[in-house]
Amino acid sequence: MDKKLEEVLNALNKINTISNVVSQEEINEQYENLQDFKTLSNELEGLLNNFKSVSIDNVEKVENILFEIHRITNTFIWHFQEIEELNMKVIKSYGKEIKIED
Repeated sequence: MDKKLEEVLNALNKINTISNVVSQEEINEQYENLQDFKTLSNELEGLLNNFKSVSIDNVEKVENILFEIHRITNTFIWHFQEIEELNMKVIKSYGKEIKIED
């Protein structure tokens, strides 16, 4: 998924180099956030691997894993919302900033 998000950011960055709809700082911030997203993806993978060896009768360990999954998925949501907000800024302003020739 992180590769797809990077492709989205690359597309938004390409559009932005023509239109300057958003600041380059905003785009760069999302690239930095993408690194955090990759780290979270690795954390989730590790949690899921650990879950395979945990007995579901061990309530405390299962709950800890579930809370961590909750934390990670909520942070994923935040990352998607950040990219969506950037996308919406571009959508709202792109046509106004670019003179389209017929």
